[in-house]
Amino acid sequence: MNIEDSTFILLRQHRLFRQLTYKECSELNIVSGFMKKKKNEFIYLNSLRNDRLYFLKKGYIKIGVYDKEGNEKIKEVLNQGDIFGQLSLEGDTGEQEFAQVIKSEAQICSFTVEDFERILLKRPDLAISYTKLVGLKIKALQSRITSIIYKDVKSRIVDFFIYLAQKERKGTEDELAFKNYLTHAEVASLVGCTRQTATTFINKLEEEGLLEFSRQQIRIGSIKKLQAAAE
Repeated sequence: MNIEDSTFILLRQHRLFRQLTYKECSELNIVSGFMKKKKNEFIYLNSLRNDRLYFLKKGYIKIGVYDKEGNEKIKEVLNQGDIFGQLSLEGDTGEQEFAQVIKSEAQICSFTVEDFERILLKRPDLAISYTKLVGLKIKALQSRITSIIYKDVKSRIVDFFIYLAQKERKGTEDELAFKNYLTHAEVASLVGCTRQTATTFINKLEEEGLLEFSRQQIRIGSIKKLQAAAE
């Protein structure tokens, strides 16, 4: 099986791309946009985004910016199946954003906004689905921003682990364990606090039996109990 065939199969597993035909996937020129990146390598950095949409086939990446002092600020962490890049389809906005591989090797396929728009013009049903997908993504980010602005650090950290759990679980299970791809420093950046503060509250959640956080995995004994801790 060649790269194009395997990519087509994987794309069809996504709720958005399952609507595409094989011909339409070929029109996206996905093979030319396929790449493998090792841990810590950048997929794009600042102005090098080049008006593309990216689909994460395998691995984990972080999306962030650098402030005026050069400090890293992480906006979100993505895993297999996530879409990122020029989601607004408006061309390069000039935002100094980066996408960087974390934990292990990542496999990414990409296509130009121009190629994707060409298909959207022919497929209004796909355009509506894409709009809904981007809307849900924006809603999730706004919810996290609201948490950072109005809640204390413990509540923000609890909210973040609930967000991860909801993203990772496949059904309605209350107990969940999944691969950990984050450091304490990355959790801190995502919730807007210092690494030391994040470590303190993660340790407290572990002492309370609500969370297990190791380099290999994150385990939540009860999502309901964890939610209650944030209220």
